[in-house]
Amino acid sequence: MTQPFVFDPYALDVQVDPYPYYAVLRRDHPAYWSESAKCWALSRYDDVDAACSDPQRFSSARGNVLDDDPARMGKTLGTSDPPKHDRLRKLVNAAFMRGQVLEREPRIREITREFMDEFFAAGGGDLIQQLTARISTSTICDLLGFERADHVQLKKWVDGLVYRDPATRQLPPSGHEARKAMVAYALKTIDERRAAPREDLISALIAAEVEGDKLTAEDLMHTVGTLLAAGIESASSFIGNAMLALHEHPEQIELLAGDLRRAPNAIEEMLRYDTPTQRFHRSATQDIELHGQTIRTGQSVLVMYGSANRDERKFDDPERFDIMRAPSRHLGMGHGTHFCLGAQLAKAISRIFLEEWFGRNRGFKVLADQVVRMHSPVFRGLSRMPVQVTAH
Repeated sequence: MTQPFVFDPYALDVQVDPYPYYAVLRRDHPAYWSESAKCWALSRYDDVDAACSDPQRFSSARGNVLDDDPARMGKTLGTSDPPKHDRLRKLVNAAFMRGQVLEREPRIREITREFMDEFFAAGGGDLIQQLTARISTSTICDLLGFERADHVQLKKWVDGLVYRDPATRQLPPSGHEARKAMVAYALKTIDERRAAPREDLISALIAAEVEGDKLTAEDLMHTVGTLLAAGIESASSFIGNAMLALHEHPEQIELLAGDLRRAPNAIEEMLRYDTPTQRFHRSATQDIELHGQTIRTGQSVLVMYGSANRDERKFDDPERFDIMRAPSRHLGMGHGTHFCLGAQLAKAISRIFLEEWFGRNRGFKVLADQVVRMHSPVFRGLSRMPVQVTAH
């Protein structure tokens, strides 16, 4: 007897490889109720695109991840709807301009070279913990203005916030402690920058003003926390996913290493092919009829970017990884109101990584039997990926 199809975003096999599940969802269950997660799952590109463009019906104010922290609901860029979201976005955009975020490429390259030199000198190691996590953490923390001596601890706190216990499906007590510690640290740094501003993003956020409006103390706390956690995890996860995809498709390495001007286009394909932010949460503000199903007011909805980016209705041969693919309107950085604020920064970090890595070496071997996926119903990334540098 055939077992009924079940999709559970918390299940370990879904986290290891969600794409076969997505294919079934798109084909047979485009509006699927996950009983175990108590949410609807939207898997087709057009449905995800439409939901992300319609905050009036698909609200973020009850959290943008499953089991979100009530303390941040409706208060952050990711967990607010217009008009509050638009106000926050304008102010943070002003801070990004003031802090010259997109003019920091020389510093990003300097950080990348420092850690990559160590990694190559050692003949490899854990690409995630010893390289991508260190690069993303140092880049984001340096941008915000956190002291370098604290970077390792900050990354540990971020890891604690991302992890979900596979048994309880909840943020464990250690995660709640990590959140408290990170908030306290952020508040302390904000107070220090109020008293003595520096050339960093926290100082720019404090100083940002649009038409007489400024970020409140609560706005600052949540914004700094969001930029820290989302920035570190998404950049590190993306580079890890990209390098694993390249390892599995060596012909693509030759294309990229043969002409590093292809890096920007390769990044777009990498974002489409194995999206680091797989799915975000929304709440229905009214009854919504979709594909013969009724999403009831107040019910949770997952907008699944990872599935939308492999929708055969939108992309030709979507399971094929091809860095020469013509640019497409993928959803790897979200869409609509909540399009990723740090998209350009994340792409710069990733492009510089690829340029530095393949500018000096194209041979590497992943010890596939030792690769470990992170446990998260939101992010798709790696906790461990041992790599040997095999040739110069």
